[in-house]
Amino acid sequence: MIRKSDRRPFSRAVWVAAAALFTILVVGLVNLKNAASYTGEDFHQTQILWVVAGCVIAFAVAVIDLRFFQQLAPLFFWGAVVLLVATLIFGREINHSRRWILGIQPSEFVKVAMVMMLARFFHGERNPERYTLRTLLRPLGLILVPMILILMQPDLGTALCVMAIGFSVMFFEGIRLRSFLGLLAIVVLVVPLAWQLNLIKPYQKDRVRIWLEMATEEPSTTRNLDKGMQPEQALWAVGSGRFAGKGGGQGVQSRLRYLPEMHNDYIFASFAEERGFLGCVALIILYGVLVMSLLVVAIRARERFGVLVSVGAVAIIFWQVVFNIGMVLGMFPVVGLTLPLMSYGGSSMISSMFSVGLALNAGIHRGQV
Repeated sequence: MIRKSDRRPFSRAVWVAAAALFTILVVGLVNLKNAASYTGEDFHQTQILWVVAGCVIAFAVAVIDLRFFQQLAPLFFWGAVVLLVATLIFGREINHSRRWILGIQPSEFVKVAMVMMLARFFHGERNPERYTLRTLLRPLGLILVPMILILMQPDLGTALCVMAIGFSVMFFEGIRLRSFLGLLAIVVLVVPLAWQLNLIKPYQKDRVRIWLEMATEEPSTTRNLDKGMQPEQALWAVGSGRFAGKGGGQGVQSRLRYLPEMHNDYIFASFAEERGFLGCVALIILYGVLVMSLLVVAIRARERFGVLVSVGAVAIIFWQVVFNIGMVLGMFPVVGLTLPLMSYGGSSMISSMFSVGLALNAGIHRGQV
């Protein structure tokens, strides 16, 4: 029996998360409408449909009994893995990468499926102190399989995001620090190995080199290089927004089409140019409120599967925000990740809303598995 005093702060966290989510979605649609004024394409109209579909999916996921996701986690995971393999063989190549098949991006959905599988595994293990490197090889495989397949597309950013999400779940599970660091070392070694085996393509290596150059040299050294245009123009857009921004539809970098992918990977740069430092801080605070309120929901769940699947769902949102904004600000090389809940695209929106629904599920059902 749940006491009334236990339920009140729990439902408050759910409502706060819902309010933050709604605000971010509205801000994203407004920003896409402004992007449409620069490009002449109606991104925002199509995105409205994806937002509505995402809200329906999030609601459905939030009210379905968690036991459904626990039981079907293997089907979701291996189905997503099969789609990743099919994408490598039959997928459509766009910008040097095979990420799309049948109009969807499987790498977006495998993150959610991996979280459910990890939660299912650790739900059956009642004593984290007994974890050893040998017993943790199975969850490690659940991370490495999709990570390697995504690297082969190639998509370095999403592969690193998968790694961060998986290890967030494992860290929260409370495995011993020695085992955690050992597993982390194994996975981290995959990246230089992929570099040597050319799983990381030349253009991706160029992105890393340019990022290192921009971190140590003046921006003018890369200004005339086509390969360095994207990160540099993004920084110019962010800086030109100054304190209060130039206003909606008034971005110079965006209007002159210097800013690439302003509706997608670089939507934060477009937003920063129009809304300035104040707008960026407000947006980051909104994401912070969403993540923290969903974490409150997660840690108050009374069942292990509910806790872990919620934490993993929050990690999906958190790490994509970190990598995307970090890329725009020059803290990371160009990684090709969307900003969740704001960037244009159906796969990104649906997977992000599915994640939010999973996290809210624990608040509604209290993890009844």
